Amino acid sequence: MSWFIPRAGFLERLSEEEKMRLGQICPPRSYRKDEAVFMSGDACDELTVVLDGMLKIVRHGPSGRERILHLAGPGDILGAEFLEDGAVYKADAVCTSDGVVTCPINREQFVQVARELPRVTLSLAGSLAAHLSHLEDQIESATAPVIVRLGRVLTWTARRFGKEEPEGWVRIESELRQEDLAAMSGSTRVTITHTLGQLRDLGLVEGTRGRYRVRLEPLERMIEDLLWES
Repeated sequence: MSWFIPRAGFLERLSEEEKMRLGQICPPRSYRKDEAVFMSGDACDELTVVLDGMLKIVRHGPSGRERILHLAGPGDILGAEFLEDGAVYKADAVCTSDGVVTCPINREQFVQVARELPRVTLSLAGSLAAHLSHLEDQIESATAPVIVRLGRVLTWTARRFGKEEPEGWVRIESELRQEDLAAMSGSTRVTITHTLGQLRDLGLVEGTRGRYRVRLEPLERMIEDLLWES
């Protein structure tokens, strides 16, 4: 998803004064649980910075069943192609909780921001450059074993949206069905079921029916070891 930039670091590079002025030029929007920030097919004419809350990026199959492609949270950027003529969103962005706040930036506002807050524009450029590196990592992961791809999905989600528990466990605070994990890791539901069984046998994953917790650091070490071996 080239229009989605996870953990862009965009806001971290700005001063409090720059953030305040950005909010004046581009007033934040608030959403409730299950509200859509945008839908597949909508014109991608705004850059959306997630300030608070969590969204799921989903597509719907022929039967209407949704599949989560990614989860977005504070600091993530959606709509990176907003300056491209005719660009449209290819998935839905739906709030998974109340209190979701975004900062939408349309083209006219972007020009004003570039004039008044040049460091904001430079910060965005830095985020886009970092995104190229992220895409390279995704390409590299595409040929990795499924256990590595699934492990990366679980560890990334746990670090972004997890809650620490005793003995090194982290509970993922979002319901992820096996179909979702398959879509996020580029695999099939049957393969994900088998791979989750392997991770359970290794004592690295617990849970089922969409609710999981992982032993984060041991799982990350296993992923690195498997990558070196491949």
